[in-house]
Amino acid sequence: MSEIITTYNEKDLFVYLQKDRLLTAKKISGENMENTAKVKEEKKTVKGFFKNVGNFFKRSANSYEEKDEAVEKALKEFETKHPEVIDLATAEGLVESLFKDDQYGLTKLVFASSIILDDEYEYKYVDEGLKGVSVLLYGDDKTLLLIKKQLYDNFNAISPKSLSNVQKGILIGVAASAAIGVLGMPLILAPTTAAAAGLAAHGFTAGAITLESILFSAAITGIVYGGMKLYNNEKVKQEFKNLSPEKNALYLALQCTYIERIKNTVSEDEFKEQLDSILKNLATLKSDLDYYLFVEKESTKENKEKIKSFHEFDNRLSKVLGV
Repeated sequence: MSEIITTYNEKDLFVYLQKDRLLTAKKISGENMENTAKVKEEKKTVKGFFKNVGNFFKRSANSYEEKDEAVEKALKEFETKHPEVIDLATAEGLVESLFKDDQYGLTKLVFASSIILDDEYEYKYVDEGLKGVSVLLYGDDKTLLLIKKQLYDNFNAISPKSLSNVQKGILIGVAASAAIGVLGMPLILAPTTAAAAGLAAHGFTAGAITLESILFSAAITGIVYGGMKLYNNEKVKQEFKNLSPEKNALYLALQCTYIERIKNTVSEDEFKEQLDSILKNLATLKSDLDYYLFVEKESTKENKEKIKSFHEFDNRLSKVLGV
């Protein structure tokens, strides 16, 4: 009887980390409920204890109860969607295998950003949950929170708008395909190509490979999409044309975060090479925006916003690099 081999992918790791965050919230919520109940009981025995302090504990208990209900609801929703989830040992093995060739940490950054921006469930005690994820991904409980701060700071500097739920959700489906692009897999859309076959092997069908993810992969890895094969090039250009200003700003913020994270961790020559590649690609994207706005006069309001975000990216990058 032949042995059945089960393979896991980025999606399995992502789901495991969702559960880990929800369980962390449940643990903290339970501890808060228990501690509040104990303190409240102790204060009953203190003669003449001030009424306003008693009301304070009552409000605290009510707040914890509300959070606990939200935590239980989110966890139940998760368990309905995912009755089977990989265990810790498998998750640790996936972290090792998925990111072993991630020379500059870009693949992991994209994946980590997907976790940070994930709002599929109502997460409580967000930072505490991210600390646990950080330990698994980076070996400490601080890195993911630092990435979160960098990403949000960069986005806020580039875009006048805040990250809405719609904007947050876009990276989740992009992470794996972007990661594969970083590892050198050809970025082609046709389902018969090696790229599609490779993505399918990782659990992603051709339908899940959005043009947006192709653009994102190309942009952040420094692959100049003008050099892609013609049919791929035109599809990506069309997608870029339709990209919302908010998504455009988020991609720029993530690229700025990547640059910020590697500037002091790689050699000067390597950093120059990475930066040059990204900036050349951004120049290509920006020139297309100029064409759509000034020559074709298409979507003038949106394209003006997108062009402004490129200018703000330059300003933000200047600050990040200390120029």
